Amino acid sequence: MAFDVEKEIKIFWIVGVIVLLVYGAWLFISPESYYAVFGARGEIATFAARSVGGIYIAWGIIAIILFKKLDNWEKIEEWILFAVLEQILIFIAVIIDIVINKILGLHGIMLIIINIFFVVLGSHILIQKRK
Repeated sequence: MAFDVEKEIKIFWIVGVIVLLVYGAWLFISPESYYAVFGARGEIATFAARSVGGIYIAWGIIAIILFKKLDNWEKIEEWILFAVLEQILIFIAVIIDIVINKILGLHGIMLIIINIFFVVLGSHILIQKRK
């Protein structure tokens, strides 16, 4: 059974936009409540959290605009590569934080699951499209 890579790209894109906008809005509007819900210690300054939230919102908006171009792989290949690299770097940062601070809360577990999902799906898409 062959994979429908075009369908996978759409799943990657839609789920990615949802995650970006939810996390982005939450971090941008109220990083304190995010820390409270997920038990994060809030060691990252709220300014840094809001900055990351703003970046995620901007990335989500760009992804919505680019969604119309999903029929042309060459136009979005770099964006998927960017997403995979960004997720790998966040995964590494979470692992480093767990090792250094010896704490793995709900926040860390969610980040690990989300990052693994996007790295696996994005890598699969990149490999399939290059065949």
